[in-house]
Amino acid sequence: VVAIGFTTRALAEAQAHTYDGNQTADIAGFTGDLSPTVRNLIERQPDIETVDSWTVAITRFDTGYGWKSVRLIGVESFSEMRLDIIDLVEGTFPGRGEIAFDESTRELTLVEIGQVVALRRSPADPLAYLTVSGFTRSPAALGAGLMNQATAYGEAATVRSYAQRSADNYLLVRVTDTQRTSQISAQISSLLSKRGVAAGRFVIRDPDGFVGSRELDTLLLLLGVFSVLGAALSSFLVANTMLAVMAEESTQIGVIKSLGGQRWHVVATYLGYSAILGLVGTLAGLAAGLGIGLIISRYLTGLTGLQQPGISVAPREIGLAVLVGALVTSVATTLPALHSAGQRIAPLLRSSGVRSEYRVPFARRLTAPVSAVSPTLAVGVRNVLRRPGRTLMTLIVVTVAVAAFIATQALSRSVSTTVDELYALYGTDVWVSFRQSVDEGYVRELAKNPEVLSAEPWTSATGAIGSTRTDIWGMPEDNPLYSYRLVAGEWISPGNPVNVVLSKNLADQINASVGQQRVLDVGSQTATIRIAGIVNDSSTYLGSTTTGKVFMTTPDINRLIGTGNRADIFALKLRSSDPAFVDRAIAAIEERHRDFGPVTLAAYADQESARRAINILTLMLNAMVIVVAAVGLIGIANTLLINITERRREFGVLRTLGAKSAHVIAILVSEGVMLASIGLVAGLAIGYPLAHVLVDITSAELFELSFHLSTWNVLATFALALLSVAAVSTLPGILAARIRPIQVLRYE
Repeated sequence: VVAIGFTTRALAEAQAHTYDGNQTADIAGFTGDLSPTVRNLIERQPDIETVDSWTVAITRFDTGYGWKSVRLIGVESFSEMRLDIIDLVEGTFPGRGEIAFDESTRELTLVEIGQVVALRRSPADPLAYLTVSGFTRSPAALGAGLMNQATAYGEAATVRSYAQRSADNYLLVRVTDTQRTSQISAQISSLLSKRGVAAGRFVIRDPDGFVGSRELDTLLLLLGVFSVLGAALSSFLVANTMLAVMAEESTQIGVIKSLGGQRWHVVATYLGYSAILGLVGTLAGLAAGLGIGLIISRYLTGLTGLQQPGISVAPREIGLAVLVGALVTSVATTLPALHSAGQRIAPLLRSSGVRSEYRVPFARRLTAPVSAVSPTLAVGVRNVLRRPGRTLMTLIVVTVAVAAFIATQALSRSVSTTVDELYALYGTDVWVSFRQSVDEGYVRELAKNPEVLSAEPWTSATGAIGSTRTDIWGMPEDNPLYSYRLVAGEWISPGNPVNVVLSKNLADQINASVGQQRVLDVGSQTATIRIAGIVNDSSTYLGSTTTGKVFMTTPDINRLIGTGNRADIFALKLRSSDPAFVDRAIAAIEERHRDFGPVTLAAYADQESARRAINILTLMLNAMVIVVAAVGLIGIANTLLINITERRREFGVLRTLGAKSAHVIAILVSEGVMLASIGLVAGLAIGYPLAHVLVDITSAELFELSFHLSTWNVLATFALALLSVAAVSTLPGILAARIRPIQVLRYE
């Protein structure tokens, strides 16, 4: 609980620290050549605080371990950066003929200071060589290992020479009023257009988040749910332990009451005992939680490029530690203490601490078939019902642990399967864009490539319907590669007003239905649209700040954004989706169309990035579930150890009658397996609806998930749980087998 609270606060502080300390840009995007005059003109516009510009080239590099994608950024002066200021982590900033990589590049490939790396835009281009001068940290940028693309910096002159550019081509703007960022972005686009400078789609920073914040918020929410489950399990474990202690000390409680002690005397005695446990647990949990929270927060800030300020302990973490460590322990002790203190004196004084088997005839009848095969196992199974209160507490712990495990497996499988299904919607193996402007008719040239099965021109933009920002896609109306799944209405077609299709999550957000007319804002343009249909497509990209999609025909979107018959991206379906074939096809396409400066993205590489993000979610959830499962196993071991203490005489008699060590171990292992089996069945009954709840929570925060829980997951859970319980039950069995009959019978 402390670890999750600390991580949440640390990420919020890191976001604020990064935004203020590194002067993060609010608006950023590619443009044509930016002269100093145009840049100064933009900076003089109202509501603009600071303007900066870079030379950016998307290219490839090789350190001897294969070609990787890199975003190469040219900076005029590293000491005078105004926005998105980078920090030097190791080495020096690059000079002429040098390059400095973001430190996360080491997650992508092996690279060291002093190493010479090769760069080229396509296989047909000449190689350029730069020397690695150091490593940097980029603010609010996702790590290279996650995005499958490195970030590197060089002198502006070096990068311009390599990219064959005469001026900067990437604009960064920081505004004074973040509520007007979209309008200011449209004004900048209009100003650039009047000056004859081309501008791509600007990326607008979400003032309430950072790149990947939606995904991290979802992760922290899920971890918070499991931390609450862990705290609940701990309370049951404490209650179970205190019940056992009071059962063992029932004679002492009877003596206290017979000597005139009141009920509150007994309760106060055990509350004092639990207070010591709570204090030690609070201090240990606070220290461990802060340490674990620091590790998690550093890992997550490293993934998102946030810079964590100095470490501090907030009253919130201390309060959480006290709340869980002390309060939960006290509450879990009070109820058993009240129960024990309320019993009559006579039963307390003659209590043997454990119920005999003959008093549970139902258990004997139930285990008769087992007894016929193995009397030893039958004894172990019957023993479960000799302490019904303790058994119930233990079963609750096991049930919740199993339910948490099953729910996590279902969530992980649902996310990964849904992502694969969403990628299958687009039926595209390669996306191609060009540095030089090309019209949509160029798709016929791309279709002539022997590796290409079909090709389509697409156009993209960002707009808003009311206050909801969304992505806009223009694509062909007839037989698109996109395998749309209509929920209502029909697919896009020409019309007046413009016919569009909305994704279901966008339609739900704005409460839209088929046949309605709405107003769509794109930059400085406004258009009335008619909703022709709704499709089920909740796909998004890591770090997205938009909701859903608007689909329209390519001519309609080009007319709306004023790009004529241009296309900014081409979707290619190849004759094979095998990664090796895709890589060869990309190399051939880049060579044949090199005059237009192709920039390519393989769908399988993009899908791998999504899987990396899923793996992080799975890793974190599994780590939390391991903690929950450990509490469940401790609960079973705790119960068995307490049972040994209560039944020392019983084990002594068994050994005297000729029982071997293996018999004693088998009795306790069968007890543990019996507890686990009942808990597994109950855990599955609770885990299935819990899994639906977690999937619904994730769907609401990220994108709509389809529920998946395989039979294999359930069987694996059962097998793993039974093996784990058998393992933790063995140690109590060995301890019981070592009891010397002579000592037990003589002194107890």
